[in-house]
Amino acid sequence: MRLRIDEYSPWISRELDKTLRPTRSKASKLVDEAARALDEGRSFYDGLARKGERDMASKKDAASYRAARVIGHAGQQAAASLRDIQIPAEVSWESLKVLKDGLSSASRSIRSLRDSASRELSGFYLLDQRSFSGTLDRVARSADRLSAFLDGEGAYLQRVKTMIGIIESIESARRELKQRLEESASLAKEQAQVQASVKELMGRVDELSGKSDLHEVLEIEKELRKEGRAFRGETLAHLKRPLRRLGDLSQRGDFAMGSDERAALSRFIESPYKSFLSHKTGQYVASILENMRRAIDSGKMEFKPKKTGRVSSQLKQLTGTSHLGEKQEKGRRLLARRRELLHNPQVKEMYQWRKGLLLKIEEGRRQEQDVEERMRSVASMADTLNRRLQELLKLVETKTREYVGKEVELERA
Repeated sequence: MRLRIDEYSPWISRELDKTLRPTRSKASKLVDEAARALDEGRSFYDGLARKGERDMASKKDAASYRAARVIGHAGQQAAASLRDIQIPAEVSWESLKVLKDGLSSASRSIRSLRDSASRELSGFYLLDQRSFSGTLDRVARSADRLSAFLDGEGAYLQRVKTMIGIIESIESARRELKQRLEESASLAKEQAQVQASVKELMGRVDELSGKSDLHEVLEIEKELRKEGRAFRGETLAHLKRPLRRLGDLSQRGDFAMGSDERAALSRFIESPYKSFLSHKTGQYVASILENMRRAIDSGKMEFKPKKTGRVSSQLKQLTGTSHLGEKQEKGRRLLARRRELLHNPQVKEMYQWRKGLLLKIEEGRRQEQDVEERMRSVASMADTLNRRLQELLKLVETKTREYVGKEVELERA
């Protein structure tokens, strides 16, 4: 039989009602029996307490007075033990257990009161003591019958609780899954909006970049970045560590250098290509390389022979040719042309506008990455909920087969 999830709950309730009808009928009889035992017990113990009070007022001798006080107190305490026990309005395993526990606890308390009172009565109120015990036995028997029922046939009543728990778990998983799917749809919409915004911004950047003068500025910057990478990666291929070593020697005073040369060396180490092109620091590059050659020749650099050979060979190539001069001249020429173009207010305005657009694009891409990460998280949670829901549906089908003997296949729609 195929059922939708929404149809299953009322259907299984009807099926369990039919299956458990005899069990519930028996449980109702046990509840009625417990109610009668409680009514009789409360009535008897309340009457015994009143009788003790009356006898205390009428007894003249000390022994009779003390016996009346003991039996009256025992009746009061026994009635109080039964007073808070409630008869359940609806029969369920939980309500029966609460009733059984209440009766068992009251029985133990009343039995203790009976034994204590019997030791003090010494022949007084013999008939009342017998009735006291008889009433207690009826309460205790009711508790024992409920206990035996709950351990046996009554355990079937827990099936209702089990099925209700599974159904509630299914509904909870479905609600949460619906929320995750709605959240996923909302995130997909947000992602599309961000992507459209980034695409629009990139179109405006491309449009600006196509302007002739600004295009030339951008091409110059592209060429400068290319030259900078080549300078750091090829020209200074074996000189990065030697330059830092030379700076350390100069700072410690182990190798003499002028203050301007030392400052230029420090900036050259931090930003090689920029300081190389600078008119202020670029003039010292040749002397810095010459100082490095002298430091190597003096042995103060403390390099191994293989490293020394590579550094010396590169220094010779750089200082003995026009390579550095040509590199510097080309870079400075590009920078000068860039400054000239940006001196035009319109070009500068377009350049700054493009820069602002690029910042917005970068922010948009960060936002897009954040949305994608949230989408992955939501998809993962939805996948987990789907698996959990599938497990619960399989469990429901198994329990249905076990409890009511029918094959059911649940549809999620």
